[in-house]
Amino acid sequence: MNSRLELPDSPGALISSSTNSADSASSSTDPEDASIEQIPAKAPLKHAPHLRMIIAPGEIADPMTVHDKVVSGFKDSFSLSSAAGWLSTAGWQHLRNSSPNYGTDAGAFGQRLGAATIRATSEGLFRESLFAPLFHEDPRYYIMGKGHPFFKRLVYAGTRSIITRSDSGHATPNFARLAGNAAGSALTIPYYPAQNTTFRAVASTFGGSLGGSALSFIVDEFLVDALVDLKLRKKQ
Repeated sequence: MNSRLELPDSPGALISSSTNSADSASSSTDPEDASIEQIPAKAPLKHAPHLRMIIAPGEIADPMTVHDKVVSGFKDSFSLSSAAGWLSTAGWQHLRNSSPNYGTDAGAFGQRLGAATIRATSEGLFRESLFAPLFHEDPRYYIMGKGHPFFKRLVYAGTRSIITRSDSGHATPNFARLAGNAAGSALTIPYYPAQNTTFRAVASTFGGSLGGSALSFIVDEFLVDALVDLKLRKKQ
């Protein structure tokens, strides 16, 4: 019996054996058995930019070294998109007056923004720079793409919080994200209000972080398609 974890119509490992490239690589193709497959001649492939964390269908992504993962963790944690995430998280929490319960005035929003920044940054660094190398996992997201039914893409994207691929391209539990988000949630105890630092509250914070990750993967899966459909981006 195959001992590795199966993904629903997931992209699998792929190694290019063409005469133009002798390097091993991962690609967003779809062999459900995740066996090594030959690159289809009719599908022109290109290398993904170095350290890019979202790999499009038909792109070849070189394996990540430990150095790559450490650098990508810092790069992602302090990017403009990360800053947008801090703002949106703090804004949503402030609008709902939810955890962390700092209040509803302007000062409380500033506290929520600071807390969102610390939490997201710590989770990202733990996840990508520490645990991804430790567990030999590839922290990048591989888009399944339009060649698959909508529901299968939705399930695939929504489960990337708990399932990922190893450095060798095989499916594996997403230990890096689970451990990274758990560590980031535990570190909220020193700076969250006391009512948000009980065991139950920290567990809720952890659960919310996984839900947020799942939502972000769903956005990654369908965003480009939506932009193309709205004619805000040219079809690749």
